[in-house]
Amino acid sequence: MIIRNGSLDEAGAAVFSLEDADVTYGYGCYETLKVRGGVLHFPEFHAERLVASARILGIAIDFTEAAVIDALERLVVANGLEDNNVKVVVIGRDGRFADWYAFPLPPVYPPAGSGQEGVSCLVYPGERHFPQAKSLSMLLSTVAYRTAASLECYDALFVNRRDEITEGTRTNVFYALADEPDVIYTPPAKDVLSGITRKTFMAVCEADGKKISERPLPLAEVESRSVGLLVSSTSTRLVPVSALRYQGRDEGVSVPLFPSLLQAAERYASWLEDYRIGKKCSH
Repeated sequence: MIIRNGSLDEAGAAVFSLEDADVTYGYGCYETLKVRGGVLHFPEFHAERLVASARILGIAIDFTEAAVIDALERLVVANGLEDNNVKVVVIGRDGRFADWYAFPLPPVYPPAGSGQEGVSCLVYPGERHFPQAKSLSMLLSTVAYRTAASLECYDALFVNRRDEITEGTRTNVFYALADEPDVIYTPPAKDVLSGITRKTFMAVCEADGKKISERPLPLAEVESRSVGLLVSSTSTRLVPVSALRYQGRDEGVSVPLFPSLLQAAERYASWLEDYRIGKKCSH
């Protein structure tokens, strides 16, 4: 079963014409949530960002955040979802309200052992259009991610015109400096699509009294090997980065694994499990 404009429907109801320019041009926005252990994670934050993305892109909608949450919860129950991702897609329409759909997808997990060993990421020049909107216009991210995957990298990290690392194609970035490893930084929200894991991880750090703040991340700092990195996403939580790679170059740059960052990632994983258990018990 899927959700189509707020109602449960058969998957076959989501059919689009090749002449539908709103679909073929990618005029829309989306969210990806996770279900783990039967618990839908942070639907209120995803619904809030979905509505905000539609507003930024000039998409007229007739649904509320509460309606999205209710529909997603019905979708989880109708399909008996336990460990899945759920995608919500809003298609903007000219002269009428948007159409919107939600449907289950397989779960995504980080590579085995990556929590301690880290992953490689590709350095890729690029900046999102409408960085605060989770737009369906995914050409840059798709090309960058597939290039990264072809080089056996976990993700591609965008570098803007100021030679600063901002975010990944599907991840946010956190980092610490060698001379102050207990302080966690993240690139400014104005330059990135702020993920739900970014939002909740920052909240957990602040609740624990750990200093966390926004600060640009020059690529040169990472290349000097004086910076430790984490990347975050809804599906895969927080993963340390152990190396950067570059297109057309055989040699990359190693990135140190700071114990303080690994501990912060473990603390967040523990908090996330507590969240899941709490939600499960409340139902």
